[in-house]
Amino acid sequence: MTRQTTAPIEHHSLSATARSPLFFTMGVDDGDLVLDPPYQRGDVWTIDQRIGLIRSFCMGVPIPAVIINNRASFTWERANPGYRDALGPAFAVIDGKQRVTTLVMWMNGDFAVPASWFPAEYIDSTEDTEDGPYVRYTGLTKIGQRRFENRCMLPVAESTLATVQDEAQIYQLVNGAGTPQTGDDMAKAAAIASAELPAAGRDPFADLHKEFEELHRDGGSSNDVAQLLDDTLVKYGYPTVLYR
Repeated sequence: MTRQTTAPIEHHSLSATARSPLFFTMGVDDGDLVLDPPYQRGDVWTIDQRIGLIRSFCMGVPIPAVIINNRASFTWERANPGYRDALGPAFAVIDGKQRVTTLVMWMNGDFAVPASWFPAEYIDSTEDTEDGPYVRYTGLTKIGQRRFENRCMLPVAESTLATVQDEAQIYQLVNGAGTPQTGDDMAKAAAIASAELPAAGRDPFADLHKEFEELHRDGGSSNDVAQLLDDTLVKYGYPTVLYR
């Protein structure tokens, strides 16, 4: 196999934007957004992964950009004569199908997430589960839905490629360059995350303040204060800061 090319590599200028959830739901519903070009894989995310994506949106965690190709461009039309006259789909998802599919499913009310993630005033109806009350997007109030849509914009990199082969090349580069996380990698992160998270409804700073007050009333020394701080850090997964 050779990595040589027959000509210098052409630079593709992808424009960076942020699209609202409605762009994707309307695109899929109207048939204007292709989710399954021939190089794409099927729907492979688990329900836990889909719920995790909604949690990331709610937390403001950066979501990797979805890469789409504008098939309504003149570049695509020149390589595919008559495509625009036939009113073919305007966009194809090159990378990010699982994220887009999950977002569309959430907006359509196809799965639920913990109701505790949303302020009570934004919830209209919930459903009972073994994990407590869950809520679907359709169970949020109108204000709750608008709040989600306005705060949960999905980053998009938009290209104007000419062919399906060009799209597949981008897909291959984006999805074949990294090394998957191992089970041990994720288990280590999960252990640290659970150690740092206090029990639901608990404020670790309030608990620490209460212990400080008790220590002060009991006439604790500066060494006692240092020990209390160190014990608290260790409790939430940080290494000891006391060296004797």
